Amino acid sequence: MKVEEIKVSLRDVRRAIKDFYNPDEWHFVTVNGTDLGGKVELKWFFAKYGEEEVFTVFTSEASYEDEIPTITYIIPSAWIAEWELADLLGLNVEGAKKGLFLDPDSPKAPLRRG
Repeated sequence: MKVEEIKVSLRDVRRAIKDFYNPDEWHFVTVNGTDLGGKVELKWFFAKYGEEEVFTVFTSEASYEDEIPTITYIIPSAWIAEWELADLLGLNVEGAKKGLFLDPDSPKAPLRRG
């Protein structure tokens, strides 16, 4: 497996993905978050068409209070992964509504450590 990891600041992640992304060459897989305690590591995964196990991953860190920029301007289907971040980690993702994945009486941000 070949994985290229590109670390970018949260402020620059949308521009970096826009500059990188070619829809004829790359498939957006998902964005996920890992709570590090007080901050979250975010990873946007892309798989290369026509090649097995070739991935590019953009990595950034955010505080719980940061606004996570949406990439739906570039990849409209990213909305579902972004809304999942909003629900499961309680993050403020630009344009994302909370409540798609959790019932109203569910614990808030169940994947957050504290």
